[in-house]
Amino acid sequence: MPDTTDTSDKIRAASQTPDDRRVSLREFLNKRPSRFMDPCAIEAKASFKCLDENNYKKSTCDDYFYAYKECKKLWMEERKKAKLEGRLK
Repeated sequence: MPDTTDTSDKIRAASQTPDDRRVSLREFLNKRPSRFMDPCAIEAKASFKCLDENNYKKSTCDDYFYAYKECKKLWMEERKKAKLEGRLK
């Protein structure tokens, strides 16, 4: 896989609105049980926007989907670490 660190940062910067930000693990732990929180909402939003702008040609948006996949991977690693440390039930 290519190094997409720069690409991921560019995708996040281009798709963020003033209200967009990453959900912290603390916020996730303190949320109400029925509330859905997606820590990778910015990447997801950017992926769908790319699809909309490119007539749903998925191959054009591969960088966006890779950034989303990497975000989810990092989030799951953070949750796993928190669970092992006893911070997550």
